[in-house]
Amino acid sequence: CLLMTLQRIISTLANKNDEIQNFIDTLNHTLKGVQENSSNILSELDEEFDSLYSILDEVKESMINSIKQEQARKSQELQSQISQCNNALENAEELLEFATRSLDIKEPEEFSKAARQIKDSLSLKPKVSDNMTHLMVDFSQERQMLQTLKFLPVPKAPEIDPVECLVADNSVTIAWRMPEEDNKIDHFILEHRKTNFDGLPRVKDERCWEIIDNIKGTEYTLSGLKFDSKYMNFRVRACNKAVAGEYSDPVTLETKALNFNLDNSSSHLNLKVEDTCVEWDPTGGKGQESKIKGKENKVNLSYEQMIVYWFLSNKLLTHFETVLSEIFLFIYMTFTFYLLP
Repeated sequence: CLLMTLQRIISTLANKNDEIQNFIDTLNHTLKGVQENSSNILSELDEEFDSLYSILDEVKESMINSIKQEQARKSQELQSQISQCNNALENAEELLEFATRSLDIKEPEEFSKAARQIKDSLSLKPKVSDNMTHLMVDFSQERQMLQTLKFLPVPKAPEIDPVECLVADNSVTIAWRMPEEDNKIDHFILEHRKTNFDGLPRVKDERCWEIIDNIKGTEYTLSGLKFDSKYMNFRVRACNKAVAGEYSDPVTLETKALNFNLDNSSSHLNLKVEDTCVEWDPTGGKGQESKIKGKENKVNLSYEQMIVYWFLSNKLLTHFETVLSEIFLFIYMTFTFYLLP
């Protein structure tokens, strides 16, 4: 009894050490992931801010060009007006003579045209002002918007409900729920992989996760699976329009498979059985090395068909043996009855 207790303690310690080592491997893998993902996020952040800087530089360049163009336009207008005034001072006598001649014009239209020309020549009002306030900017709203820049909202990790999960008929149904309602969730991503270890998923010596994307509901059924491992790991994450959230805590489900093989030693004489393949041999030469083989005699059956066929064949054989026994007993009793004196 003491030896058995000691063996159980040693087995428990060995299993615990294996779990601790797996947990250490998981922590190291997570630490490596944090470092790699942080580096990637920093690079993406630099790219996003560089893009903003580039846009701001383009807008700044465009506004500077607008101010310079406005400056050139007004300067040209004023230079032109200054030149006209200087010419007017030099040609004052010509302007007076032109005005005197204009008094003799009889046509109203011609007189008006001459009057405007004289008025423009004597105008002392600048054609443009020095006001440039229409090109001023106010980035207070944009500045507030930039100050409110923050990281994208990330969905919380879903919770897989093992009670609602089902393993049956070479299919697995996984059900999960969100810890709180989130109407911004667009879809879910389910990941699964096969394993021969119970408990938390292992980092080393494991298969890659298989991904099922764009799941709209909180339940998904994987069908047509081949249960060639003891367990399967599952995890799920929620996604909004921008990013994917954290993975749920992984869940390990046991995938029991029906390992069915037919026994050749107890089968009918005319049946050749190899694992899941049944072949009819009309010669009844069970155990012989050479048999007549034909494609028309070879039948591949499903597990259910093999069970039914095996059951019926054994039942019929047992029934046939029972009938023969009863016939021989009847014959024996009949002869005994007639032969007795």
